Amino acid sequence: MRNQRLKHTLLFMGIVCMMFFCKFYDAYADTYTDGRIIVKHEELPVKKNGRHIQFDHPYEVAGNVITNALSYIYFEEKGLLKKKGTLRVFQDDEIRKLVPLIVQALSVATPTQVVTVSSYSERILLTDQQNYCAIFISDRNLNIAFSRIHMFQSYNDAMSEKKRYTTAKENPSRISHSRFWKLVPSAGQRLEPSHENWLVIDLSNEMYQQPVAQRVGTVDEKIKMGTSELDARLKKLEERMVAADETKVNKPITSVRENGSESKIKSKLVILREMMEDEIISEEDYDYKKVKMLREAMGDMSIKEQLQVIKDLKIEGLITEDDYNEKKKELLDQF
Repeated sequence: MRNQRLKHTLLFMGIVCMMFFCKFYDAYADTYTDGRIIVKHEELPVKKNGRHIQFDHPYEVAGNVITNALSYIYFEEKGLLKKKGTLRVFQDDEIRKLVPLIVQALSVATPTQVVTVSSYSERILLTDQQNYCAIFISDRNLNIAFSRIHMFQSYNDAMSEKKRYTTAKENPSRISHSRFWKLVPSAGQRLEPSHENWLVIDLSNEMYQQPVAQRVGTVDEKIKMGTSELDARLKKLEERMVAADETKVNKPITSVRENGSESKIKSKLVILREMMEDEIISEEDYDYKKVKMLREAMGDMSIKEQLQVIKDLKIEGLITEDDYNEKKKELLDQF
């Protein structure tokens, strides 16, 4: 009897130890993922003033501080075809996924480990743009060194399992500049000397300690949030389209495509384009929503029907020649 109780006790203790070990292992994982976003611990040597440094890790930091820090990272493009003005490095959909992963990774990193981030955010048709950076705490400042900002990835590359879960081990702190972009410091930020790709952020700055402001980032959020002006303009545009439809001569239905999914896509793209022209949404918002529609709204069509739809959209100017060629290539590859 006593032996049986001892066995039960030992079994119970073993189960508890296994549960603790599993929980411990999860909390101290080396890699954290959310979709195509990957946050990892990496043993990367970093030099400051010619000397290798150790990091102030592990480091506990609040989510709102990291959210504000990522939200105020800007860059400028270089070259003849550069976009004007400063651009945000991270989009709101990226930040929402990144923050909990970065907070967790910093809280368990060792003094020799940086936190590397590989993230994607859909911006234009069938192409995603990748950011890659190393994050670490030194002298109680948040350091973020980039090796890639908005680097174009083809749709097939971005979605392949190898590209999705495997990133080349690189050290952004060893890079001093890029031919295509440079970081633009905001309040409480400075560039590491002799670097255009490395920001040093003073987390004690009041701007980063503030609660996260309610942001309306993507076009989906803007439509969902709504304003009286936006709702009024949408209603006006929809009424205009309905009126235009009523003036057309009734035609027999020749296919599901003509009166079904295609008409819905056209209607939404027309509304979105007019919203962009009225400066209710940005061109980036329009491109983002256009991507989602062409990827998701035509899923119930045959490849032939999809080819006809994108041809019609190109003729009507709702998508560009590049959009059409990229989508056509993707569809033809599915044969």
